Parts: sequence; structure tokens; C-alpha cells
Amino acid sequence: MIAEIGGGIFSKRIVEQLNKKAIKTILITPSLKDINFKNKLENFPIIHFTGSPTVTFVGILSLLRFRGWGKKIVVSWIGFDIRRVKNNWFWRLTSKILLKKIDVNITDDEFVAKELNDVGIPARVQPLPIYSIYPLTNLPSTKQITIYLPDPTMHDFEHYQGSMIKKLVKEFSDVNFLITRNSGKFFKNEKNVKCILWIDDMKKIYENSLAVIRLPLHDATGATIIEALSMGRTMISSATQFPFCKIVNNYNELKQFVENTINNPKLNENASKFVHDHYNNSRLTADLIKICLKLI
Repeated sequence: MIAEIGGGIFSKRIVEQLNKKAIKTILITPSLKDINFKNKLENFPIIHFTGSPTVTFVGILSLLRFRGWGKKIVVSWIGFDIRRVKNNWFWRLTSKILLKKIDVNITDDEFVAKELNDVGIPARVQPLPIYSIYPLTNLPSTKQITIYLPDPTMHDFEHYQGSMIKKLVKEFSDVNFLITRNSGKFFKNEKNVKCILWIDDMKKIYENSLAVIRLPLHDATGATIIEALSMGRTMISSATQFPFCKIVNNYNELKQFVENTINNPKLNENASKFVHDHYNNSRLTADLIKICLKLI
């Protein structure tokens, strides 16, 4: 009864969780060439977008088609969409014009929901069932820190403050840094750095890390934050309101947090308990189902 549109592993996780609850759900990619596309959605009255369709031309076209076919629309706003609607007048305008085409707007934390409401997008808080929640695990004896730093474009690298990270790995040459979602093109000469583009299961990486760093200029509650805290790791972050994180505003603060972590590593037990109490995928899935069922 629910057709999921989105990208990558998170949409796949949503489909898996909904199907576990006996809610028939499929993952789709809108197609203009498939003449049977409308028929394939005949038994799916609800479309769930992970990522707003109102901030891309392809998304807008898909949204209008689905509404023309009488579908109910639930949109989960994520970081990219929120940045676009906040920082670009054109996408803010299209999102406001298309407000009535969307039945429910949701996002993952209160701060981001307020940001959306401030620009005229009525959104409420509802995290998605996308998280890998890990057991509280003792800290490793090795000095390793994991960093989330996407670099498909220079804009991505700058958005996640790559220059600050480059300075950090040079200054802490005795620490091993594992950088995820990263090609390594900016760290070719750093012997204490290993870069990986993608890994489905982060458990081993978190187990071998004292801390995780994620420093975007703007953020929602990224899955990295929830997953690292679930295992009791120190989370060094920037643009988040999530509790139990070490919040960085400049390089000196980043350096201090890393020094403290290396010299006096501590298991983040309270953070792990909080995450396990509040981010249960089964419960989050049930909440999403309630939102959808109210529309039909």
C-alpha cells in the first residue's frame, strides 16, 4: 500500500521495516518511459518521498503525476532539501506553491522542523526507521577516529569542512583516521589516513574507533550521530542540536575534543541508553504507518 521513493540504503531500510510490519511496500524510481508505470502503482495509494520532490525539477514532475493519479503524499525532509529551501529563493518558492500537493511533511528533529516552519513549510517531527542501532561496546585500545566526510564534489568537501579535517590529520599524525564516504583524493600523502567510499555495515568501524567526527555546516540528525552514540562512542559534531554530542564551532574546539578523547577516552554510556530508548526502529516504523493510515 506504500510506494517508497528515495535514494540509497535509507529507502531500502524503510521498505524492509514496513514490510516487516506486514505493510506491503515497494521501492520505486519514477519513469517517464515505462508506459505501465501508473498500473504498477494501482494498489499503492500512498507515496512516501525520502527527500522532498519540491526542490528538483524531476521531483516536481513526479509529484504532479502522483497527485493527478489520486495518490496521497508523505514527504520526509532531509539535509539536502532543507538547505535548498533555506538558501535558494527559487526552491523555496516552488516548495510553497506545491504545499497543497503534499499531505504530510515530516523531518527528523525539532530544530529542523522549526527551520522548515520558519520558511513556510509546515513540518512535524517524525524520525524514520533507518538506523542501525548497536549494543554498548567497550572502547578499543587503538587510537583510531572515524570521520564522515563525503567528497563527490568540492562543494560536498567544503560543506563538511574538509579543510579543517585536513589540518587535523596532519597535526595528529600519531592517530589513525578512517574517513568514510571519501575517495581519498584529498589525503593522498597522509600515512595515518585510510579512506573508504561506502560500507553497508559500520559496526566493526565503530567498534575500533574512540570517536566519530561529522562536521557539516548544516545538518539534521544524521544517521551517523545516532549509530555512533548507540555504541557509546564520543560524537564530535557541528550543526546539530542532538544531546550528548561534542559541538564544534572552530578548529581549536575540534583539536581540544580530539586531544581529550585520545588522552582520556570515555564510554558514552548515557548517550547509548538515550538512543536505545528513543530510536527503536520497530516503534518508528509503527509511527510512520499511523501517519500513512490516517490518509486513507
